[in-house]
Amino acid sequence: MPRRPRARKQGPVEPEEAPSGGPPPHALHAQDRTAPHWALDYAHRLAERHPPHHRILIQTSMSPSGYFHVGNFRDTVCAHLVHRALRRMGRRSAILLSFDDYDPVRAGQAAREPELAGHGERPLGAHRERAARICRTYLAELRAVGILPAEADDAGRTPSDGDGDWQTHYQYERYRSGEYRRIQRRYQRDAQRLADLLGKDDGRDLFAVYCLQCGRNSTEIHHLDRRAARYRCLSCGAELTARDPADIKPSWALDWTLRVAHEGIDCEPAGQDHCSAGSTMDRTRPVYDRYLGSPQPVIVPYGLVRAERGSGKISGSRGGGPYVRDLLAVHPAPLVLWLSPRRNCLSDLRLGFGAAAFLGAYEEFDRFARSVASASGDGRARVLWELLTDERPDGYGTLPPMRTVLGALYGHGCAPGAARRHLTARHPGADAALLEERIGHALCWLTAHGRDRYWAAAEDPPSGGAVGLLIEQLRAHTGPGAPRAGRTRADFREIYGALFGTEHGPRLDTLADVFGPAVLADALESYRDRGERPLCVRTPAASDPVLQEAVSRAS
Repeated sequence: MPRRPRARKQGPVEPEEAPSGGPPPHALHAQDRTAPHWALDYAHRLAERHPPHHRILIQTSMSPSGYFHVGNFRDTVCAHLVHRALRRMGRRSAILLSFDDYDPVRAGQAAREPELAGHGERPLGAHRERAARICRTYLAELRAVGILPAEADDAGRTPSDGDGDWQTHYQYERYRSGEYRRIQRRYQRDAQRLADLLGKDDGRDLFAVYCLQCGRNSTEIHHLDRRAARYRCLSCGAELTARDPADIKPSWALDWTLRVAHEGIDCEPAGQDHCSAGSTMDRTRPVYDRYLGSPQPVIVPYGLVRAERGSGKISGSRGGGPYVRDLLAVHPAPLVLWLSPRRNCLSDLRLGFGAAAFLGAYEEFDRFARSVASASGDGRARVLWELLTDERPDGYGTLPPMRTVLGALYGHGCAPGAARRHLTARHPGADAALLEERIGHALCWLTAHGRDRYWAAAEDPPSGGAVGLLIEQLRAHTGPGAPRAGRTRADFREIYGALFGTEHGPRLDTLADVFGPAVLADALESYRDRGERPLCVRTPAASDPVLQEAVSRAS
């Protein structure tokens, strides 16, 4: 392998690239705790940095290596809150959602996922169908929670793209179109100087060529200047010269500074692991101070998002979620938005669907909504609600607790209509539309996540004759409730095992009133004769078209 000659160093700093100064790295994590909310603190920093007429641009970026999970969503929620905080202060602001689909597919991921077979080390965006599906799924989720503007199309583009409150960029498209051509040539010219600023030995290591022959970026650059890169591909063996900057991809740290300079990005959320000593945000400061001559964007650092159990952070490329669509299946949009900013952005979060996490979130959110709606409520809570959404909080304070809704569903055999009538009678002031929504979320959770808690699995029910006797009684029964009999505990285990595969369940009287004696008898016969359970907990949701999509998402 030929020895790499060291590129000649550039001359002194040009006048327009003089140092600009900036806060030390630890200042990234400092907050003014007297502010009503942390988003307002970062908004004030931005407002003080830029003149009143300036439109402050906040970037949230992510790579579609896999479907975007709740960790990615925390990044976007941070941008959303700072944007709304600036608007609350009367400042012009916009969000730039950047899909980093010009990043390469990891070789290990390509080996694991059949859909990516043969795409290892090629740009994510080269597999256009997959990248578009992942990005559009996330955009649909952002629309569902009220972050994506209503006028945006399925690709996230708005009629006022570039001038309005929202922009969506696809980096594969922007690189291949030559959008960054001018600044890329400058970076290639000054590669060694940039390497010195970033603590690297060789400027050529800051770039990788997407091979002109095989499309992979497993390349070794032998010579680099502003006009071209001569390279050898370690995958296909080609030795060629790339002259189009679109084929010469900067490393991640350099790519970030390039886009900040080109797009005029003023602020960006970032995980704390990207803000610590030696991280990207730390190492790139000299590029801003001594090369670009502009301050580094205001960074909004946030903690990791972890699953309900375990210590690892949630990763989209490894799969497993949870995803925003999973949260939306069991929570209303304001609650989904509230999950992250209810804590300090620097705090780690645990999100999950176990009973403790699910019920705890609803209890805390209901207290929050009641405080916002109250005339004498918490002022900080009201500020947070205004940052989250334009919806009114009043209706949420009228709703029965989620525990009560789950109990009503369980007690009525998971029949939403019967549970709705029961809850409406006991909570006459409840907002009808929000109650309907809460019942749907409760049923979805009970069906997909809470089955083991509320419907304890039983062994095969004994065949002691209790089922046959009850069938005969139900066929002749005409009154309310279930026919009376001196049933033992073993009889009930047999009956509930036949109906639901559980050791217990709603009262037989309630089941008979909800479904009717004939339907209950048919269900028992279905199990006795064919081993089927038509009244199993999934059936009511599947028969309700309003709930079908939510249940399928969560299942």
